Amino acid sequence: MSVLRVTKAALLASVFSIPFGFAASAADLILTSPEPVEDQYVDLVLPAVSAINGKLELDFGGITDPESATFRAAGSLSVPIGERFGVQGDVAIGNIDDSWSFGGALHAFTRDPSSYLLGVTAGVVVADGARLAAIGPEAELYLDRISLEGWAGWAAIDYDDIAMPDENGFFAIGDVAWYPTDDWRLSLGAASILGRESLKLATEYQFSGLGFPLSGVGEVRAYDTGAYSFRVGIKGYLGDPDKSLIDRHRQDDPPNRALDLFSAAGDLLTAEPDGPPDEPCPSENESWQLVEGEWVCEYNNES
Repeated sequence: MSVLRVTKAALLASVFSIPFGFAASAADLILTSPEPVEDQYVDLVLPAVSAINGKLELDFGGITDPESATFRAAGSLSVPIGERFGVQGDVAIGNIDDSWSFGGALHAFTRDPSSYLLGVTAGVVVADGARLAAIGPEAELYLDRISLEGWAGWAAIDYDDIAMPDENGFFAIGDVAWYPTDDWRLSLGAASILGRESLKLATEYQFSGLGFPLSGVGEVRAYDTGAYSFRVGIKGYLGDPDKSLIDRHRQDDPPNRALDLFSAAGDLLTAEPDGPPDEPCPSENESWQLVEGEWVCEYNNES
């Protein structure tokens, strides 16, 4: 078993086991406390979303195997629904070697900014000849300067080319983040989508003294195919200009999951059908035929 796969499994297990267990414990505390529920919320819980806010993202980079330049642009808008809930919409556009992809995601969640987020998120990415969709629960757990963030569930990809078999199955995306300072984030993440696996190391730093909230971002990702990608970019926030980066991440908008699908999909969106095997069929009366996405030897039709 590869180091990439073992590390990915450990990261995803840690990310997804803790938030859901914590949420159950938090719910039990609220239900069994002698205080009225409404008093507990007033005393302990901040609004799920501080106010209407959003972000704009832009990055450039490259990927190996094959070598290609990449470009991505994205935006998110988060809106409070009362005190306890929030919704967010994501949009994104990406380009790899002159091939364009478009994506979007919708989050619905409840959150205590001092401890956790729980919700459901659905996302889709449309590329030339392929459509990738994913839906499932999303969770975050805040432990002082450490955040555990995860999204998992069911994914499916549909290809226009009949030579490419459609796929569906499990997906998971998880990150463990640490904030050395209020305006600097370091994270280690893992992803698995329909068997395509990757690990990433990412950072974000919010600059001060600019008069508006702007941060620099960077990411390096390793795929199980042996390919690597890197990107650098900027992110501008719409909202309170004086808020720290850690507070933006916990009180305002969750991650743009359309971008996460772009990054974690690997070669899913650009895959092409394989040609027939090089070796001949066992019989001279047989030839390679494409049947339900697989090359098999079949007898030649006689005229």
